[in-house]
Amino acid sequence: MVVVETMRGLFRLVEIYYPRLEEIDGLADNLDLNQIVYMRQMPGTLPPGRFFTWHVPFKTSLYDLTRDEDSLLADMHRTCRHQVRKMDRLCDRIDVRKNDTTAYRDFRAIHNDLVALKKHCEALSEARLDAYKPVSDVLVAYFEGRPICGHLLLRDAQLKRAGVLLSASTRLNGEEPSTLISSLNRWLHWYEMRYLKSEGMQIYDLCGLGTDSAERAAIANFKKSFGGTEVLENNYIVARAAGRAAVSFFYAMRRLRSRA
Repeated sequence: MVVVETMRGLFRLVEIYYPRLEEIDGLADNLDLNQIVYMRQMPGTLPPGRFFTWHVPFKTSLYDLTRDEDSLLADMHRTCRHQVRKMDRLCDRIDVRKNDTTAYRDFRAIHNDLVALKKHCEALSEARLDAYKPVSDVLVAYFEGRPICGHLLLRDAQLKRAGVLLSASTRLNGEEPSTLISSLNRWLHWYEMRYLKSEGMQIYDLCGLGTDSAERAAIANFKKSFGGTEVLENNYIVARAAGRAAVSFFYAMRRLRSRA
């Protein structure tokens, strides 16, 4: 499992990714007053506990990186495969930066510009990004020197699994053709599959196939175009009374912000 801790005001947020029951035994019953625990993409179900709060089933799509590249390409839908190959032919105009100062800066800028337009989540602070750095890779794809799209990949070395935790592009800025952005974003996913495979990672996770809105359904269709195997996992939030109130307030504010 992967653990990331950050502070949100007075509250200590603990995000645990891919936990097994034996790894978190007793955790949900021994919380600090200001502790909020997010258990994300848990393969099993959490037994009832004193501070059990929310449970949401989480569907995602996993890609078996132990397969050869030709098989992975063959599993893609035709349009997806065509766009990936088209960008491969333009690779002399594409650059990818990973885990350097420029990549971190440009990813935050792309992500936060998108958040400002969509209001679907919170801006990515430097402190939060710093918390993810030890357990993640940040990649940004540039076309002719311009940053177009980027991903933050969470890495679990023990499970040999990598998940696209955050993804952002300039698609709403109106400065680049939408077909270029879509194609380059697909190509970046393919680039990541290949480099992760070369490093011995075995699972690539696109992190979510939500269909509770038209936009989420469109994103899910984008992800499904890569092929992969759909699996159902579990998300939990566990907190004591103060933490539960804080979480309720946080999500209420997010809903208000998205409607503004």
